[in-house]
Amino acid sequence: MTNEKDDKDKKKSPKLLDHEFDGIKELDNPVPIWFQFIFYGTIVFGAIYMLYYHIYKGGHSLKNEYLASVGQTPSKEGGGGEFDYSQNLTNKNMIDSGKQVYDANCASCHGLKGQGGVGPNLTDDFWIVENTYKGVENAIQVGVPEKGMPGWKTILGDKKIQALVVYIASMQGSNPPDAKKPEGKPGKLH
Repeated sequence: MTNEKDDKDKKKSPKLLDHEFDGIKELDNPVPIWFQFIFYGTIVFGAIYMLYYHIYKGGHSLKNEYLASVGQTPSKEGGGGEFDYSQNLTNKNMIDSGKQVYDANCASCHGLKGQGGVGPNLTDDFWIVENTYKGVENAIQVGVPEKGMPGWKTILGDKKIQALVVYIASMQGSNPPDAKKPEGKPGKLH
C-alpha cells in the first residue's frame, strides 16, 4: 500500500526516458505550449506566403521592389510609350533634377559646366556616341566601356537618366571656359 508521501515523491521526481547515452539520461519534458503555437504558426504563415506570392503571383516580386527603389518602372507587357524628349526640353523641374544628378555623378569626369575633363565635352556639337536623345540615354544606361564610362542604369534608374539627358540637352551651345577639344562625329543633338 502506498501512502501520500510516496505519491508526492513520484510527482516531484523527474520523468526520464528509457534510453541513455554515455551515462546521460534525458528528461521527458513536454514542449511548452507557446513554442507549439509559434512552430505551427510559422507553418501556416509559410503556406499562405507560398500560395500568395508563388502560386497566385500576388504582391510585388523582389525584382519589381528593387526596380522601384532605383526609380525604374517595372516592364510590363504592352507597357507605356517611350519618353518624349522634345516635349520636356523646356521643363524647368526636369532640368533642375537633371542638374542635381549631373552634379552628383557626372561632373567629376565631364566638368561642372560640361566642358569636359577625363570625359568628353558635352556642350559642343561633337559626339562619341549617337547624337540623338536615345543615343545619349543609351550611353548613360550601358556606358561606354572603351572610353572608361560605366553604365548608370542600375544606379540612377530611368527617370533620373531621362532628366539627365534633358539637362545635357540644355547645356548645348553654352561654350564654357576651358572647354575640352571636340571629340567624335559632328552633329546637333536631336
